[in-house]
Amino acid sequence: MRYEKTLAIQNRHDRLLELLRTGKFSSRDLAEKLEVSEQTIYRDVNFLKTQGHSIRPEKHADGWAYHLHSEPATVSAPKGSVRK
Repeated sequence: MRYEKTLAIQNRHDRLLELLRTGKFSSRDLAEKLEVSEQTIYRDVNFLKTQGHSIRPEKHADGWAYHLHSEPATVSAPKGSVRK
């Protein structure tokens, strides 16, 4: 059961990032699309920020929307390893 919940959260984070890659969405829009509460969206966005995603709110004519500015750099080779 714990694994299933963790997997569901990871899947939601992946879907949230996919949405943010395609456009700018308000927390209400994201909550509706992902079928969760706005509070869950706030928590997920904060978590993704701690993982290195640059997600910022931007003011638009019709309100605020989240925008994905950048994503974490890819993992580099361990120190001391030789790259080919």
